[in-house]
Amino acid sequence: MTLSSPILRSIPIDSRAVVPGRLTGTELAEACETRIDRIRELVDLGILHPVEGLFSRQDVMRVRVLGQLDSLGIQAEALSKALTSGHLTLGYLESAGRRHPRSELKFTDVSEELGVPFPTLERIYLAFGLPRPGPEESVREEDMAALRMLGVLFGADLSGEDVVRLARVWGDSVRRIAQYVPHHFHTTVEERFRSQGLRDNEAFEASIREVGLRVGRSGEDLLGWLFRRHSEVFMTEHQFAHVETALDDAGVRPRPPRALEAAVFADLSGYTRLTEESGDEVAASVSLSLAELVSEAATRHRGEVVKLLGDGVLLHFRDPGEAIKASMEIVESAPSRGLPPAHVGVNAGPMIYEEGDYFGRTVNIAARIASRAGPGQVFVGEAVVANAAADGFRMIEVGEFDLKGIAHPIMIFQVLRDRAPDE
Repeated sequence: MTLSSPILRSIPIDSRAVVPGRLTGTELAEACETRIDRIRELVDLGILHPVEGLFSRQDVMRVRVLGQLDSLGIQAEALSKALTSGHLTLGYLESAGRRHPRSELKFTDVSEELGVPFPTLERIYLAFGLPRPGPEESVREEDMAALRMLGVLFGADLSGEDVVRLARVWGDSVRRIAQYVPHHFHTTVEERFRSQGLRDNEAFEASIREVGLRVGRSGEDLLGWLFRRHSEVFMTEHQFAHVETALDDAGVRPRPPRALEAAVFADLSGYTRLTEESGDEVAASVSLSLAELVSEAATRHRGEVVKLLGDGVLLHFRDPGEAIKASMEIVESAPSRGLPPAHVGVNAGPMIYEEGDYFGRTVNIAARIASRAGPGQVFVGEAVVANAAADGFRMIEVGEFDLKGIAHPIMIFQVLRDRAPDE
């Protein structure tokens, strides 16, 4: 088909479409901020299919996406060939062409309305992990509720640094979820359709149709539900702490002294060698199995996984005795999970909690103690021995060690069971 073909000559150029929901070529070009010649080119290539010279609203999304692909160096001619061969479908891309409604307010307007300097708003967006806004850029309508919530925080005299820290925790956490969901969709849902003999794009389209569309926005609902469930636990603890403070202030009941907390570092022995010998996919599978094991152990013993480190993990426990029980469970269960032997270091003491992580000397020493433990061993520091009540376990002295980065030698003990776990 050439640019002089009848179907192309029939595309209305200057008139307005009189069919509801249909667009002329000129209207389509205007909506997509492109040239009418570009529309004709896409028709000629068989990418757009006008009906009686008119286009659908869906074509607006398609043309916008093609513009994005062109900016990435993927030209329309190549797309046409892949479409003709049946290897490419464009249905799943059209949602990417949606333009998010913008308010009449610029970021400078919102800055003035909230009384927040624009550079601070800029930092908050970057902390969320979102693109850097421009001062004269129109604000998305969906952003307005979040920005006004920030205004409440600033109205309570929180500093810019306080709000940026909160934004960074939210941004990092939600970004990880958003990043993982399409990866999981590709490696699990789509793989089921590919295994049935569908081409990659066909499998993706089928996955969206059979799963994605049926799931809809339930992922957002799930995120909200899960946040509420976790918040229930931590907010209740926070409320009880205020009750204890009130009773203490009233002279009714002294507030109990804060117990020492425990940091736990669990590592796998031989992980680097495993990666070299068996490859990255096996190593990734081992890391996932370790994550599952430690998450289960932490949940059972009132602890939490702070961060995963590939072949290791940092956990936090409010009770050193529970930290010992979880640590022994990890080293004893690792072989049955098909994991290399684990070794664990535990230390107790004060820690600094900030942005979802724990810091300080207690954490550093726990990591150094873990490096001294051998396969299947749980080593602990003196503070654990002095503050842990863990029935069924005993702690024997291993010796005093100079640990890297620690000023004075540390006495290390090994945890042993008084009896086998299944007895």
